[in-house]
Amino acid sequence: MKDWNYIVVGAGSAGALIASRLTENPACRVLLIEAGPDCRVADLPKEFKDRTKGLGLALEAPRNHLNPEFYWHGITATRAKGQEPFQYRRGRGLGGSSLINGLYAIRGVPDDFAEWERLGAEGWGPDAMLQAYRRIEDEHDFPDRPFHGAGGPTPVYREPESGWGGVDKALKEAAVDAGYGWSPDHNDPDSSGASPMAMNIRHGDRVSTNHAYIEPARERANLDVLGDSLVDRVVFDGSTAVGVVDADGREYRVADGGEVLLCAGSTASPAILMRSGIGPAEDLAELGIELRVDLPVGRGAQDHAVVFVELPVTPGAQTCVGNRPTNVVVRYSSGLPGGRTNDMMILATNHNYWFGKDTAGLAVSIEQPLSRGRMRLRSPNPADDPHFDLDFLADPRDLARARDGLERARRLMDHEAFRRIATGDPTWPLDDAEIMATVKDTMHLSCTARMGPPGDPDTVVDPRCRVLGVENLRVVDASIMPTIVSANTYLTVLALAEVFFDKNPELPSGPRAAVLSGGGA
Repeated sequence: MKDWNYIVVGAGSAGALIASRLTENPACRVLLIEAGPDCRVADLPKEFKDRTKGLGLALEAPRNHLNPEFYWHGITATRAKGQEPFQYRRGRGLGGSSLINGLYAIRGVPDDFAEWERLGAEGWGPDAMLQAYRRIEDEHDFPDRPFHGAGGPTPVYREPESGWGGVDKALKEAAVDAGYGWSPDHNDPDSSGASPMAMNIRHGDRVSTNHAYIEPARERANLDVLGDSLVDRVVFDGSTAVGVVDADGREYRVADGGEVLLCAGSTASPAILMRSGIGPAEDLAELGIELRVDLPVGRGAQDHAVVFVELPVTPGAQTCVGNRPTNVVVRYSSGLPGGRTNDMMILATNHNYWFGKDTAGLAVSIEQPLSRGRMRLRSPNPADDPHFDLDFLADPRDLARARDGLERARRLMDHEAFRRIATGDPTWPLDDAEIMATVKDTMHLSCTARMGPPGDPDTVVDPRCRVLGVENLRVVDASIMPTIVSANTYLTVLALAEVFFDKNPELPSGPRAAVLSGGGA
């Protein structure tokens, strides 16, 4: 047994960054445990390297069966009342879901983090998150702007208009003419309207956290990486976390005073907590799990609910560099109850390969949902993945914004730019029942172990990411978000892991990386 100072569970977006940062200090010994394959970047299958995930120009659903070991297969979710459960897609292996996500490099908006602070996440406000965003990024197009950074591990790149698809170009033209405005950089904290969607790619290829954080740290003598090891639960000595045990019964323990950091994502981190006796008392009692701490683990889950207006278009309109479904988005403030700044997003969909359809269209996403769902463990067996009842659009204010967004998308499609590429009429959900029947998720699950002030009934971890009621156990991943951010979650999870170090300056790490930009650090 080694004398690890930290055991980091999960080598996805947050865990990769945290393990890398901790081991910058040669005196800090870290074990990074991952349920999926321990795969070096050079050995990754092609579909996890390029921006198309190996799809080429084929209009087909992602071919998960080609490399099944890189996906979780048992996680399911019911999106909205009346729908049937369906697989909830998550990535496994070094890099986690950053291996399989859509490569959208978009930040949350300042209002998101002001809301976090209002909910009791002290020190997690707009300025703290902005500085973290700057530290993680290598901005390609606007490196000299004061709100950007250059030289960080994560590239941020926008495809020039010459490489867009026909729906991208039509959405830009229609949105500008409709008065939404044009913002060339959606990561400008003050931006809104239509923008080119940035991606975390370099030289046309994906840069996951395996690429950006784990690979550069691989040869450090103080980092041990253990793949293909599914963590069952946390091991305690009294109320102090001292290690973890995996599904095969093997124990891994920290040195005296060491800590366990759960970074396994919004599905696995809460599941590990519950199997460890930390969760809602009534849920654990049903499963026969001995209660350690009664906390609302798995409650309050959020994802971005999305509805579609489909449009048949000419084949040429579906073709773009990298076969990207989306190069242009429109962010706007609905002005409806429950929404803050940029509470909604309309995305170009050059093709619907995800659903195996030959149509294109516009996706309407509720970026600031008010509805919340919950997670349920099927059993105490770690091989039984959890189920989520997401309860999309249960809050009538969400349903109202979905209706309004669909109407906006339909009006945009009346523009001549869309008529030039259309080969038929658009179709969309015609009433609330059809909206509820067709609403989908965006695989941005968050808020399943929420951060807040101790004493708040919704809190699982405090603003230093410490699990309430126990010692030496923290959660650092998308599960701790008090509310989901108004953007794809990837960049925010990386920034969140950076702020974790800001909130805990006693943690061993190397010197803070310089942020190279016109505005200084």
